[in-house]
Amino acid sequence: MNREPVVGVLGGAFDPPHLGHALLPAYLRARGWVDAIVVAPAANHPFGKAMAPFEQRLAWCRAAMADYGPWLTVSAIERTLAEREPGPSYTLRLLEAIAAQQPGARVRLVVGSDITRSGDTAKWHRWDEIERRFAPLVVPRAGWSEPQACTLPEVSSRAIRAWLQDGGPQALAQVADAVPASVFAMLQPAGAPVWIVGRGHVSTHAAEFVARRGHRVEVLGGHAVADGGPLPQQPPAAVWIAVRDGGITPVAQGLVGRIPPQTVVLHAAGSRRSEDVLAPLRAAGHAVGSLHPAASMRGGAVRASILEQAVFGIEGDAAAEAWARALVAPAPVVALGGLDARARTAYHAACALVANHLAVLTLQAESVWGSLGADATLRTALVGSLLRSAVENLLALGVPAGISGPATRGDRAGIAAHRDALPPGAAAVYDWLGTRLLDMLARTSP
Repeated sequence: MNREPVVGVLGGAFDPPHLGHALLPAYLRARGWVDAIVVAPAANHPFGKAMAPFEQRLAWCRAAMADYGPWLTVSAIERTLAEREPGPSYTLRLLEAIAAQQPGARVRLVVGSDITRSGDTAKWHRWDEIERRFAPLVVPRAGWSEPQACTLPEVSSRAIRAWLQDGGPQALAQVADAVPASVFAMLQPAGAPVWIVGRGHVSTHAAEFVARRGHRVEVLGGHAVADGGPLPQQPPAAVWIAVRDGGITPVAQGLVGRIPPQTVVLHAAGSRRSEDVLAPLRAAGHAVGSLHPAASMRGGAVRASILEQAVFGIEGDAAAEAWARALVAPAPVVALGGLDARARTAYHAACALVANHLAVLTLQAESVWGSLGADATLRTALVGSLLRSAVENLLALGVPAGISGPATRGDRAGIAAHRDALPPGAAAVYDWLGTRLLDMLARTSP
């Protein structure tokens, strides 16, 4: 006779998640108590306690639980519930929402014996109803169980936060003993900076972006690091290498043995895999990864906050990927993990098609307008007007609705007339693009 699958729900602040949290799913499965587990960080603490931002705690949980299989889900459901109904993140509301999502399962709350034995449940919202409808699975914790019980460690997120605030070597060693390694790599000791290596356009934007995320930033020269030059006295929370592709590995070699082994190191190149270009650091035990901003970045008058609306390509070791995702959240992310060298280059080439090659079109158009008497100011205005309106239409309406001109009407004669009116260089570009646009629109027509 088939039984209902049991879904265990583990909620809480996870500020931060510790080894007790990370070991708990394995315990539940090993005991045969659950078929699946949902880990759900609270959006707003029921007792009004201040917590780290939700997205940060969500990223910590995903890092802590990364080694488990598809039977475990780290869910952002509390964010949805809070948006729908602002107020405390009551456990009963969470359990009801998950039960509604999984009508064929038996949903049960997961709690530690410290909760049930300390009397804390007297303060919980409608605990009696939780017991009646979502029969709690009580996991024994050290100090709160019978002597013969096989217990999980007694670890305190509150103590971990105090150690992080202390920031000293002994305190950080206590943190390292109390949390998963992947989470430790993401935790920010008080005042620890993020090092950005490189002094070019990408570095300029990256430094502004990281600072806006609340981190102190140290910008280092790539050549100086590669040559073994002096480094800041305070160790970094993480390193983001933003130099030309050929300089990434020399920088990595220049960092080996000079930063703490738990430091995450990322590079910003779109076409290079971290396991290749950061191999010296990976061999030294560092978690490495890629954090590639899919954006066109230049200095000068271009706004420094351009990365606030960027998409990011991310891959790497679990701790590095989790740290990168936490940094950029809630920005959209392209998962680059698993792409071989050729596929990674193809990803970057597609980015370049959009970001770089508009210059071919604009230069050809400006040349034509110039031959017709338009001065530089007018040519710039024409480019701006057309690019802005075309991009807005494409983003709002997509293809084919966001495209205008003769191709949308299937007007091959009109395209031929345009081609024939242009000088040879511009004519070749127009003919190639116009023909392909016609073919593409023909394929997408109903």
